[in-house]
Formats: sequence, C-alpha cells, structure tokens
Amino acid sequence: MAIHLYEDLTLTLQVSEGDLANPDDDTYNGTDGEAKDKELFVANEQTILAAALASGETSLQLFAPLFIDGEIIIVDDEQMRILSGGGTTVLAVERGYGGTTPAAHDAGAVVYSGYDYTGLVIEPVDVAGGDESDWYVLALTQAGLDTAVGGAPLNLGDKAHDVTLSFWRRCTVPSGTPVQNKTDLKLRLTGTENPIL
Repeated sequence: MAIHLYEDLTLTLQVSEGDLANPDDDTYNGTDGEAKDKELFVANEQTILAAALASGETSLQLFAPLFIDGEIIIVDDEQMRILSGGGTTVLAVERGYGGTTPAAHDAGAVVYSGYDYTGLVIEPVDVAGGDESDWYVLALTQAGLDTAVGGAPLNLGDKAHDVTLSFWRRCTVPSGTPVQNKTDLKLRLTGTENPIL
C-alpha cells in the first residue's frame, strides 16, 4: 500500500516497515511499570515538486525519489500516470489522467500517491516471543487512551489521498519486568486501497 505510519506531523520520520531502520520503539523501566504515550500519523506517500511544471510538460522533478512506474500520482487537482522513472526524482508522466485537466503546478506543490482508503484499521501485533500486544492501547485522542482496551484494534475509518490522520498509542510495561526496549510490538495497518479515477 502507498500509505504509511509517521512519527511526526511533517511526515519526515516514517516508521520503517519490515526492518529496524526507524521502528516505533522506546525504552521502558519495567521495574516501575512505566507507560509512554505517543501520537502517530497516517498519510499517503508524498513528496513535493522540486521545480515548477508547465501544463504541457511530461517530465517532472520530485524532491524525493518515490513512486513506481504505472502508479497514479496527484498534484493539485490533476492526476498523472507514471510512465518511467519510478524510484527516481525525474518522472516521465502521462498528463491529465482520469479525465483531469493538465495544468501548471508550482515548485513545492505536494505530489500524492493516487489512492483513497476505506475501512482503515490499526492494530497492535507482537512479532517475536510471547504475545505482549495488550501492552499497547490505541485511541483517536490522548484522553481516549484512559478507557481503551489493551491489544484492541482501532478503527480509523476512511481517508482521502490528501488527508493525514492521527491517533495515539500508549505502551505500558507491567511492574516488576526488566527494562524493555520494545521493538517486537508493531502496528499493523489494514484497509482497502482505492485508486482515484
């Protein structure tokens, strides 16, 4: 999916998926039963235009090397299909895809992956050792963490391509356990990916 978890609202600290490059982890004092809250963000893969794009141009420059060949991207109200250059900062694109109108776009305009999402659910899973997923509680607000059920999934609902969602997670390490650096607890995001057409 072209949707990711981020640790910051500016979407620069993506939580790594499948490796420990930037996991959602923290160190906890188990002796005291320490708990920590963190706000996390869900957003489409995105970057910005590194240079202005005229309405007739079919080559665009990105700030970061994202997206794949064949993927639909959205700049302002225009959809484009990537013909080549996926994974680089220079893309050849088909303009005005899906019946949209080719237009000029300013440098710095946001470029989104062209998907909306329905039925998004986030849930804690433990990927190693015993199941400690109930150490995580999830809620839409920080105050909601106080009544959330450990290990329960959180329904995030639907998300348009240009919307960033946020939610809170609290990890509580039971009293009397060793100091913990939790990297085996993960957040699994599921839902239906819908191309924008």
